[in-house]
Amino acid sequence: MSNSDQEYYVRRERQERDRADRTEDQTARRVHLEMADRYSAMLRETALVPAATQA
Repeated sequence: MSNSDQEYYVRRERQERDRADRTEDQTARRVHLEMADRYSAMLRETALVPAATQA
């Protein structure tokens, strides 16, 4: 994964958490937090893959 990909996932995770904090709708909050968790998981998964095997 390139640096720009990682920056994208970090930025999107932060945006989703910010949106979750700003909404009063509990369903929307849950969805934003789920999306943030997915971006965070993608970052963790890519950190475990050696750079030589990443496409």
